[in-house]
Amino acid sequence: MLYFIGLGLAKKFLTQASIDAMRKVDVLYLDAYTSLSCDINKEYLEKLLGRQIILADRNTLENNSKSIIKLLEDGKSVGIATIGDPMIATTHVSLATEAKNKGYNVMIIPGISVHCYVISKSMLSSYKFGRSVTVVYPYDKILDTTPYEVIKDNSSRGLHTILYLDLKEGKPMSAKDAISLLLQMEEIKKEGIITPSTQIIIGQRLGCEDEEVKALTISEALEYKYKDPPHIIIVPSKNLHYMEVEALKCLH
Repeated sequence: MLYFIGLGLAKKFLTQASIDAMRKVDVLYLDAYTSLSCDINKEYLEKLLGRQIILADRNTLENNSKSIIKLLEDGKSVGIATIGDPMIATTHVSLATEAKNKGYNVMIIPGISVHCYVISKSMLSSYKFGRSVTVVYPYDKILDTTPYEVIKDNSSRGLHTILYLDLKEGKPMSAKDAISLLLQMEEIKKEGIITPSTQIIIGQRLGCEDEEVKALTISEALEYKYKDPPHIIIVPSKNLHYMEVEALKCLH
């Protein structure tokens, strides 16, 4: 059996179902690639569970999934624990379908995801969110402008955009760095999608006691003093319902 175990965003969102699953599997991995928590880590979980946990990096989850399949072939039960909800990441979906296609049982234990959490905290209409996208660090000095195109497309249809922020070698991107990259994209595209007056919502350390959700303009966000990551950004549509306008006022 292959278990995908959602841990939620923070310690207080751990469910009994996730704890029970982590205790029962023969081999337990903690996904250190797709997401990050402000207070859940390998050391905390090992102490909570009284067992050893293996950190799984991108290579393990994407390029070396055969090592996990091999454990299943050897009759082992395997758990992959992840911050938030396990099926938000396409990496996990790919591994789950691979295991199912090879005849192994797959159990998914949902957790509270940052996707649902930030929508709730923003108070924006949930049905008005379009495609989400990740702002990634430049690779070989090449800037991926996909986020700009997604924001543009969503905005043209009156939809809000969630921006996930890159996690590279354990280093989470800050909202300020992401905003700087968005402005660089605007310099390249010059279509007026990201301007100093563009309204955004920034979620900081969601799920933790010091979480903060704040509505700012781009110019305000560049000067804002941020808490430590993880961060997430929403770019609201300019076509707001009057209740959404009131909701944003509450976040200023």
